[in-house]
Amino acid sequence: MAEVQNGHFVITAEVRSFNNRFLEVSFRLSPALSALESELMEVVRKYVHRGKCYVNITIQGKNHSELGLRVNVEKLKAVRGILEELYAQSGVDEPMRLEYFFKFPEILEPSTDLASVEELRNPVKEVLTQALIQLKAMREQEGAVLVKDLKQRIESLQEKVKVIESISKRCVPEIYARLRDRVQKLIADTELDENRLSLEIALLADRMDVTEECVRLRSHCELFLRTLDREPVVGKKLTFLLQEMNREANTISSKSSDAEVTHLSVEIKEEVEKLREQVQNLE
Repeated sequence: MAEVQNGHFVITAEVRSFNNRFLEVSFRLSPALSALESELMEVVRKYVHRGKCYVNITIQGKNHSELGLRVNVEKLKAVRGILEELYAQSGVDEPMRLEYFFKFPEILEPSTDLASVEELRNPVKEVLTQALIQLKAMREQEGAVLVKDLKQRIESLQEKVKVIESISKRCVPEIYARLRDRVQKLIADTELDENRLSLEIALLADRMDVTEECVRLRSHCELFLRTLDREPVVGKKLTFLLQEMNREANTISSKSSDAEVTHLSVEIKEEVEKLREQVQNLE
């Protein structure tokens, strides 16, 4: 929150931010400031690149009375007349309450004796900028903690990939031998070309090998870490990398016949999902 005093009034800006894939800004402005909304949006874009932001800017008098609205006396009288007629026609016997008038927002209108938009433009932009600078500083502090957590999760994921690679290298010869044994039992009474049989079994075993997926997954992890260290705006790129990681983990799970590899791939997908949720908090 930031505050700027100007002339006979005080301008206050409050900015709240929540994680979101894209930049989405909602303004709540005093009536006198509605004409500045597009300009204020450009100010927000300089400091926030993604997230859901709520911007609240108010103008108050030095005596803390809210400026920007005045009562339209003619419409107020008309509303009172309508209410009195309703009371008379319905036979309701109770005092007329003030809150009834708030059902008719037209009795309030922008004040004409406020400072002009030109007078307000610079101080409003100034106070919004101050609030955004505070928001950015807070997000940078939170981001440093978040980046540390993301790196630890990626390192854990990399360790799981190493284990899968180790198992895969060990399992390929076993897969080949197991496939060959099954085929030989199925065709015990049939004569086949031995070289062709070996080639086909080798191709089947290769299709069950997950080495290439592990290489790509490890490459995505390395790029993820480099992106965290080198690029100022990383959210969208990291989200894309996590989608690729999840795709590789799914392929590993579907190709492998080893129970341990399947369990590890499930753990990787769970870790990727946690990373995806955390990355939503980064710009």
